[in-house]
Amino acid sequence: MSTPGLDLPLSPPRMIYLVHGPEITLRRDALSAIRAAVVDPATEDFNCDEFVGGECSGGDILTAAQTLPMMSERRLVVVRQVHKLKAADLSLLGDYVASPAAETTLVLEAEKVDLRKSPFPAIKKVGAVVACKALYENQAASWLTQRARGMGIRLQPDAAQFLISYVGSSTGALEAELTKAIDYVGKAGAPIDLDAVSATAGQGRVHSIFELVDAVSARQAGAALAALVTLLESGEAPIKVQAMIVRQFRMIWRAREAMDKGERNLAQALGIAPFVAKKLAAPARRFNEADLVRIFQGFATVDLDLKGGATSPRQVLESEVLALCA
Repeated sequence: MSTPGLDLPLSPPRMIYLVHGPEITLRRDALSAIRAAVVDPATEDFNCDEFVGGECSGGDILTAAQTLPMMSERRLVVVRQVHKLKAADLSLLGDYVASPAAETTLVLEAEKVDLRKSPFPAIKKVGAVVACKALYENQAASWLTQRARGMGIRLQPDAAQFLISYVGSSTGALEAELTKAIDYVGKAGAPIDLDAVSATAGQGRVHSIFELVDAVSARQAGAALAALVTLLESGEAPIKVQAMIVRQFRMIWRAREAMDKGERNLAQALGIAPFVAKKLAAPARRFNEADLVRIFQGFATVDLDLKGGATSPRQVLESEVLALCA
């Protein structure tokens, strides 16, 4: 079964994979899928070696990769944090990539690598480069539903969309919230509904971001400031509050574009739950493209202020909300 957001060729397994990107959960998913495709659990102890960059030499890796499999068609060699290898060790890997062992699958894993430097550019010719980057919202919904199904859980669509509205499309954060909801329900196989995720993900915070955007779109400065205060006093970091505001307005812009194209079913057009589409429809009607361009120009300034260590992040956000309501 394929994983949403992952372009991972497995049939047949490649001789070399580079698995990289900021989404650690997707990197783990990729490694698990490769392992399942390459080695039989019955002979895994004989045919699987794992190394960590900075704790091994290039010679160790090559010795393992050039060893013939035992009672199996292939063997698996995994190098985590490959970016921590010394230059000389990366050079040895470059020589190996030029002439890899046909019976071995070598997996190089890291959060970030310089794809311009050896041995990485040559990997595409003999293997596959698997980018584990942030998912789009529709991919996140599919990923979350699939993850729940794999855990034997029925996650209702509106509950999945609620979680994405709360934490965004980070797979690690989504998995953490899903686990919290499962623990809250406390019954194996019980469905995870909107009530469960609302209780565990911080219902007040999610509602407040919608209230904030609704108030801003209606030019109701008092209500908007009250919603902002609720978010900040609930414990959210100012930079995260700003990210939530930007994300909601990005969705509003998408909704506006869909409506301008004549789309009548926003939920279907945007790949979101009906209750979210309903929340987006009103502000999407109130803001035109010129308004949204101006708003996002303001967001860029606020982002710089917050990341630059503004003396009063709360005041920065309050000023932004007042400007949005003007």
